[in-house]
Amino acid sequence: MLIAIAVFWVFDERRVDDDAVQEPIPAATAVDPHTLREAQEGDAEAQVRIAKVLLFGGVQSGEQAGEAVRWLQSAAEKGHPGAMVMLGKLYRSGFGVLQDYGEALKWIRTAAERGHPDGMLELGRLYRDGVGMSRDPVLAYVWFNRAAAALQVDAVRHRADVARGLTADQLKEAQAQSLALEAGEAGAKLAQDNAK
Repeated sequence: MLIAIAVFWVFDERRVDDDAVQEPIPAATAVDPHTLREAQEGDAEAQVRIAKVLLFGGVQSGEQAGEAVRWLQSAAEKGHPGAMVMLGKLYRSGFGVLQDYGEALKWIRTAAERGHPDGMLELGRLYRDGVGMSRDPVLAYVWFNRAAAALQVDAVRHRADVARGLTADQLKEAQAQSLALEAGEAGAKLAQDNAK
């Protein structure tokens, strides 16, 4: 039986190595030392775990939110789609960062285009609500449809809500765009596999 021991880490200054990339150090909070070490070594999944502790682990301060954003930024830049979605949502809401719809769209779109179901859901919401772009119910339907196909449960309801506001021609167009995107990704994956 493994027993996880939470340790309070307080760092007054960052570790400096000439060759190492500066990684964010978490504010005083309960963080598993193994996870902290992995995060400092560049493990994106560990960085996301620390960000979640900082954001959802109880009392939050501006300093903790800022640290969470720095960990998510590092993980997102390493290509972690879950970090991209979380970071995009923080930029959209302005929690822990200045609200920036352009950054929100950038990170959420990147996650969606990489096939992350929550990224697809969030991109559909951005199109539905016209956040950071022009409102486009057809594209909202496309991304909700793709998210639902990727088993994102909430997307089913959102897709149905958007579909009620579409004309028959718009719905047909949205479904055709969904298929085209899916076929394009399948073709790109096949070409990538054949190149190996």
